[in-house]
Amino acid sequence: MKMAVRILIVLCALSWMEACTFHIPAEDISQLQAGKTFTRQGGFTIGPGDEIDIVVYGEEKLSGRFTVSPAGILTFPLIAPINVVGMTVAQLTKRLESALDSMVKNPRVTASLLGVRSFSVYFAGEISRIGMVPLTSETTFLQAMTLAGGPTAFATGRIVLIRQVGNNKVRRFSLRYEDILTGEKYIDNITLESGDVIYVE
Repeated sequence: MKMAVRILIVLCALSWMEACTFHIPAEDISQLQAGKTFTRQGGFTIGPGDEIDIVVYGEEKLSGRFTVSPAGILTFPLIAPINVVGMTVAQLTKRLESALDSMVKNPRVTASLLGVRSFSVYFAGEISRIGMVPLTSETTFLQAMTLAGGPTAFATGRIVLIRQVGNNKVRRFSLRYEDILTGEKYIDNITLESGDVIYVE
């Protein structure tokens, strides 16, 4: 009799847990298109808050560390402010050389990223590390999940990626954790974009 009661209790508990499971409606991950944090060649594109080291050879007064404003504007001596959001470092270098051409003889510029603050993703749900995770380079799902400590013991294995695809539009894409581990559905070539939210059910 006691065994029957125990089984009944376990079944009731499982039914309650299943009823409480939060299931986010989402499209299959195969519908996901590439975002804009990186170029097709894998180069990082500059965003608000990023720190850039700029060297103008022979012009020490022009060289230094510069921070992109929250609006995505880089203020640099002698030239008008530049909206650098979406630029690669190589593109910024050419832009600076072109802008300085009329003021500096044969300007040679080198720009490099010191600190990437614009590239962060967010984790929620059944994941070991909840909250913002800053990233500094092109990052796959598996790499990001590893940085966040992986799913908890209570995770169902379903993951939902929430991504902003327009000014006021958000789309949700679902995948399974085992798909990431096995390399199925070509997930290995999908990289995270700045602002992505990863919810682990």
